[in-house]
Amino acid sequence: MSRSDMPPNMAAKLTPIHTEGQMVSERDNWSKTRLWLPFLLRRLVGLAINLALLALITFFIVQLIPGDPAAAIAGENATTAQVEQVRSELGLDKPMPVQMADYFGGVLHGNFGTSFRYGVPATQIVFTAMPYTLTIAGIAIALVILLGVSLGITVGVLTRGDRYRWLDSLFSLVTGIVQSIPAYLQATLLVLFFAVWLKLLPPAYTMAYGFGESAILPVAALSIGGICSVARIVRRETAVTQEQDYMRTAHGWRLPKWTLYAKHLLPNILTSALTLSGIILTSMLGSALIVETVFSWPGLGSTIIQAIAVDNDYPVIRASVFFIGAIATIFNLAIDVVLGVIDPKTLGGNNE
Repeated sequence: MSRSDMPPNMAAKLTPIHTEGQMVSERDNWSKTRLWLPFLLRRLVGLAINLALLALITFFIVQLIPGDPAAAIAGENATTAQVEQVRSELGLDKPMPVQMADYFGGVLHGNFGTSFRYGVPATQIVFTAMPYTLTIAGIAIALVILLGVSLGITVGVLTRGDRYRWLDSLFSLVTGIVQSIPAYLQATLLVLFFAVWLKLLPPAYTMAYGFGESAILPVAALSIGGICSVARIVRRETAVTQEQDYMRTAHGWRLPKWTLYAKHLLPNILTSALTLSGIILTSMLGSALIVETVFSWPGLGSTIIQAIAVDNDYPVIRASVFFIGAIATIFNLAIDVVLGVIDPKTLGGNNE
């Protein structure tokens, strides 16, 4: 029997067998797309604006650095004519608007100019140093999230209902003190304790100990303060979350500890932890400028210090600062995307 030969009531019953599920699925997909497209558009526009402002700031920031790069390159015994010749070769004698136009045109093509000191593209110097900074910063931020969240949840769970009040007080005191110590001071104390007194680790970067051993103290100096900051926030969020009705219900059902904390507690904690981690990474990259100098770590921090204090190397300074800012901006964008996956309400739409 063909469909056209069926009675109307039978054909009507056969028609909507699977279309209702398809309609629900299509409606859900459209709802997600409606949230994600404006969110990604806003973030990408914001990223472009931030990178443009970053390029503008890096152009003008070198004007605040004392000293004349032309005189530094020409040497102490150079004559005025020789200094002016070097300044002309470097393009520093051009009007400021012309220099700005040349700089922005180069940035659009990924060209930050040629190093005044070494005569090679500034990006080549930056890309040589960048893996060292990204390695210790990447490990440090991973430790901040992993250890900070774990420590905060553990203390929050143990002290629930005013239990172990001594532990809560000790935790707050120690983490508050540690996170208030600047990273460069922590780096110096780590060198004194582990390198000078205990002689367990190298005080500075050296291939004699290998890359891994040399990286332990810089990573520790960058991550300890962040771990304490995240742990304090997560401990407070854990205390608040455990008093929510759904957590009380989960406790009443006597769910397994893994299900209770990993499935019901952790996702609600991650939103605050990841948001704070983005802020910490930005601060961490700034701290790396000093920490890398303490440990003679051949990363972007040491590169910038050398370019500012010794060489007055404008292209290297601009390229280094730009890429540090770009890394922080892109990381924060990635954090926003991850938060959107974890909690669609952060996308800025109505999650119905």
